[in-house]
This record gives sequence, C-alpha cells and structure tokens, in this order.
Amino acid sequence: MTRIHRILLLALAFLLPLARPALAGANPESRCARPLHLAYSMLPPLYYQDANGDGRGIEVDLAQELARRTGCVLQPTYESRIRLWAAFDASQVDISMSGVATTERERFAVFLPYLHFRNVLLMRNEAHATPPASANPMNDPETSLALTRGFHYGPSWEPWISQVQSRGLVNLVAEEGDAVRLVAIGRADATIVREIAWPYYAGQYSDRPLRKVDVGASAGAMSVVLSRKTLDPAVHKAFAKALSDMRADGSLRRILQKHLPADLTDRVIESGR
Repeated sequence: MTRIHRILLLALAFLLPLARPALAGANPESRCARPLHLAYSMLPPLYYQDANGDGRGIEVDLAQELARRTGCVLQPTYESRIRLWAAFDASQVDISMSGVATTERERFAVFLPYLHFRNVLLMRNEAHATPPASANPMNDPETSLALTRGFHYGPSWEPWISQVQSRGLVNLVAEEGDAVRLVAIGRADATIVREIAWPYYAGQYSDRPLRKVDVGASAGAMSVVLSRKTLDPAVHKAFAKALSDMRADGSLRRILQKHLPADLTDRVIESGR
C-alpha cells in the first residue's frame, strides 16, 4: 500500500462518522425506509386548495414540520373521507394529518391528538322563519341535515342524526364543502361543521345568510393518524416524539395561529372546550 493510499484511508476513517448523521436523515430515530403515502381530505382550514389548486392549511404545514423532524419523506395523495378509512384498512395509506379516533378505526391505525375541536351547526338564517338565536334547532322535528359520508360526528350528535334520518331529512354528500353548499342554496337547513371551520365558510359564503349555532356539544380530538398495518412501532414512536416536541417548543401553536383566529387557537390547543 502506498503512502498516498494510507493517507486516503485515514481521511475516510475520519470523515465517515461525521457523514453518518446526514446520511441517516434529519432525525436518527426515524425508521422510514421508504416514502410514506400521506392522504389529504378537503377539510378547511385543516386542508383546502387555493385559487391555483395548491394545497393549503394546518395539515400542510404540520406535515412539512413532521417530515423535517422525523426525516421521513411524505408523498401527498387525496382521498375523500369515506374512502380514507377503507384505504387505511386496505394498507393503501400510511398517514393522515386529521382523523377522529373510534374503536373500529383504532383496529388499523394509531391516533396522535394535536388539537381539540367542537362541532357546531351551520344554518341558513331564513330556515324555518329564522328562529331566535337561543332556539336549539335540534328540538325542531322539521330541521333537515346535509352530512358528509364517512364522518364521525361524535356521541353528542349521533342520536339526533339517527332521529333526523328516521324522518327522511338527511342528505349524504361526499365532501363537507358540498354539505355547506346545500345549506347555502336552501337544499338543507343545516350541516355540522367544526367550529374552527366556521370563519372559512362564513368568508366563502359572505353573500349568503348563514349563521353558526352552538348547541353545547362536547369537545373531540383531531389526531395525526398512522397505519398499524404498514408502519412499524419505531415510526409511530418517531412521529409521537416529533409532535410532542412541537407542542413543547411552540411550533404547533405557531402553525395553528397562522390559520386560526387567536381566540380559537387558545381554545383548541389549551382548554379543549
């Protein structure tokens, strides 16, 4: 072996340990051996598309930060809410930035909560002669609903939804925006939306007489969803740590503040009411 070869080998022996962290990715705890299939659904302000068709919202910013911290590559796709859970169960989706845990869904997915939310009614002002703001439309047997297929609205709503369905007054649609549109054009009296979505829809239909009705529903948790079928526990752990670190260092709050009014940010990240 020549002197030059010995010098080159010594240099490599010194440089390789320095290079390993970069080769391993941003986070040495990452166990993502391949790009992960990330599914978005139209759920403003969590996810929506701007005038150019580009994805925007809390989920987009959250996904970018989680990818940076875990070192995982996330490949975005789009799924309707009804299709999303079937795709998880069929091992066709690895991760979603928004989901509500149920016993059935926890069979095939892990849920990492990151914000609290409450559902409210979105209604037309002229529905049934504009009842007083204090009136609860849930007590009106003539109230018709537009609902999104695949949504789990929570225990505060399911018994009432069943009653409205038994009267034949429920329209089922593929996307939440379609449900809001049916209300705006008078095809349904009300739909159920997350309180954080109200500013978005109120702005979208500023020329329509829509109103928000808070019926005091209990809070739920919105979670990052990770497949149990396609991802191993090391990946679940890496994402859980990244999300916990984001909460601790204020990154999560800053993302929410970018997309929500200040009063809503305080409620969804702190009190959960």
